[in-house]
Order: sequence, then C-alpha cells, then structure tokens
Amino acid sequence: MTVCKTELPFDFPQPRPLDVQFSDLDLSSDAGLLLVRQADERLGLTAAIASCIEEWRDPAKVTHSLAQLVQQRVYQIIGGYEDANDSNDLRHDPIYKIACGRLPKAGENLLASQPTITRLENQVTRRDIGQIRGHYIDQLIKRHQTAPTALTLDIDGWDAPTYGEQQLSLFHGYYGHQMYYPVLINEATSGYPLVLQLRPGNSHPGKGVAGLLRWLFWRLRRAWPGVQITLRADSGFSLPEIVRVCERAQVSYVLGYSGNAVLKRKIQPLLEQSRVVACLSETGKARLFDDVYYAAESWSEPRRIVMKAEWLPKGPNPRFVLTNLDLPPQVLYDQVYVQRGAASEHPIKELKLGLQAKRLSCHDAVANQFRLLLTQAAYVLMLSLRHAAAATPLAHAQVDRLRSTVIKTAARVRVSARRILVELAAYCPWADTLRHIAHQLMAPHPWVLA
Repeated sequence: MTVCKTELPFDFPQPRPLDVQFSDLDLSSDAGLLLVRQADERLGLTAAIASCIEEWRDPAKVTHSLAQLVQQRVYQIIGGYEDANDSNDLRHDPIYKIACGRLPKAGENLLASQPTITRLENQVTRRDIGQIRGHYIDQLIKRHQTAPTALTLDIDGWDAPTYGEQQLSLFHGYYGHQMYYPVLINEATSGYPLVLQLRPGNSHPGKGVAGLLRWLFWRLRRAWPGVQITLRADSGFSLPEIVRVCERAQVSYVLGYSGNAVLKRKIQPLLEQSRVVACLSETGKARLFDDVYYAAESWSEPRRIVMKAEWLPKGPNPRFVLTNLDLPPQVLYDQVYVQRGAASEHPIKELKLGLQAKRLSCHDAVANQFRLLLTQAAYVLMLSLRHAAAATPLAHAQVDRLRSTVIKTAARVRVSARRILVELAAYCPWADTLRHIAHQLMAPHPWVLA
C-alpha cells in the first residue's frame, strides 16, 4: 500500500490514496490582479496617490518606491488582505510582484514587508491627505468626455468600530460602542466615491460636512461651470449650515427632515385622510402627499417641506423632506429622495464589507484617514473592473462577487529569458468573462462614463 505524506489529511473514499501538499512552484491564487493593474495603468490612480506623498527616506537606501508601496497596499486590499501583516506572505507572491512591476523570480525581488507598509501609513501628513483627496475629484472629471448637464451627489455616514487607543476613537450613544464615524460623498449614477472623510466617533451625522461640500462644489463647478448639482441625504444632514452652502452654490437639495410639533400639526389632516383611505382599501395601506412652506427659528426664510402621510396596518408613518426642487410632492419623494437609499447605502456596504474600510487600527488618526483613501482607491479600481464587465454576467456584481470570480483566479508563473508566462487554470469557469474584461481595459478610454 502506498504511504502518502499528505499535508492536509482526508479520510473520505477515493480510488487511490489522496496526497495533498503545498507546491513549491510559483503559484498564485490572485491572477485577476493583472486586470486591476491594467485598470490602474489606464487611470494612473496609484501613481497619482504616490506623487502626493513627500518622500522622507534616504534615496540611497530606498528599495521600494512610493508608487510600488501604494500599489502593493491597494492591490492587497482588493485581494481581500486588508491587514498590513499580510504583506509578509504576499511579498513572495509572483502575481503581486508582476502587478507591482517586479520580476517574479522565486526568492528574489521581494515586495515590501509589514514594517515598511506600516511606516508608509504613519509617514503621510495632513498636507498629503489634502492633495490625495483632490485627485479623486480629478479622476471623476477625467471619466467624462463631455461635461455632464446634471450631477446627483449622495452623502451618508457609517460606524467603524475601534479597539484600543486610536486617536479620535470615541463612544457614540446611538451605536453603543467606541468608533469612528466616516462620511462618504459619492456620485449617484456610477457610485463613484468622491470624498471619504474620517471623523471622530461621537460626531453628529452632519458634522464637518458643510466645509467638505463647499470645497467639493467649488472643484466641480470650476471644471463644469454649467452643471446642475443635486445633493441628497437623510435627516441627519438637514443642518442650517449645509442648506446655506447649497443655496449659496446654487445647488439643489433633497434632504430628509425630522418631524417636530409644528410639522406634525401640519400633516395631521393629511394623516387622517390617509387613515380613512387605508380603512377602505383591501391592503390596509395608503399614502398621500402634500407640501408646505415652513421656517424654523434658525432659518432666515421659509423653505419647502414635502410631506408624506402614510398609514400602515401598524399605524401612521409620516415623513418630511426639505427641498428647493420644483417637482410634484410624490414625484420628488418616490423618484428622487427614495432612490438615495440604494445609491448611497450600497457603496458603503461594499466599502465596509467588501473592502473592509472599517479596518482602521492605526493609532494615529491621519494614518487611519490614509487607510480610508487607499480603500477608496481600491473601490475605484473595482468599479473600473465592473464597468469593463458590461454585457457579462458580472455587469452588476458587487465587490465580493468580483473578487471571488475575477481576482481569485489560480495561476502558475514561469520566468524565462524571453518572457513571463502566466498559465491560468484550464477549467476556469469565468474564462470568457476574463477575456472580455481584459479587452475592454485595453481600450483607449475604458473608464469613460459619459
């Protein structure tokens, strides 16, 4: 009987003894990163981020360029390795070496280790952060061949739990734990992340947003003077300072608004009508819409409030929306405001769960902000892959799906004097999709949105 020295023991029946061992060949499980590298080559994203970081090292002792360090960190996040400690193993991976511009010879041309990656994260300054943030706006502008006539921006925040003694890690009463409270501003049609800002854990949803919007509106209007911008957000962002910024910049806004005694009194007759309609209907449900002009004490003038008087089997469900758009109440609520949920919450879900944007374990707040920006870069590259996957089964795939089908592709890498040969699995079920994405990314402008 043949004796197998298997590294992974199994006892289920097989025609012959099963021997499973880890190969000493140059193999990788992430061959799809070559597509990410192609997208990055077209966008110039990681190179732009690296150009914003001031070099602090002695040039005579530099082994890994800033561009290569940023590439390695972003590509690892895309591959599902959000922890800097993963660099110690992935620095040997031949596909990561190719993606970062190194010859994939075994035992040679190693990528950066965890200490080097960590030093990069902790050397970035506030000035570098400001410059990197501006490049994401430039990327959106480059993605349009012609100036758009209208642009819809969605804004929302989420909780990023913290553990330890991170700067700005504070207790939030609503979420009930120590956390950061990042905020995301994204373009609604494409889901492109424009601004991803770290904030203290005890922040109000709208804290610091007015300044970000003022800067963002100025950048967009400088590139597209005639574009009509619409801002959508939930009631946590209907602050007077945010409304004033929108009005001064001539930006339309559709903001959820918390009910108060005055508004509840104004909607009461409409709620009573919806209750009667619900009682007469088979479903026991009814919705009626109206609008009023209302002025809070902190406002200089009355503003339009759209009211939804909804009656459900469990009782009333009133909603209020603050807006300066001139649309019928129900049209504004159903076709503008409600669409905000999918357009803003799905990107946050992909950032949090697909790319682990909540992994903010550095002590320094600036380092954690840099981690957010690297995750933002990873998301932009994954959006480019999804855009290139149009007309395939992955045209609407989320980040997790793209990673499991496109990125996690087995490959063998062989290096000769003439070439680098990457052999993919013979039975890859997504071979046709990989070919399609690769050809799309070779186009002169694969990222064009309009």
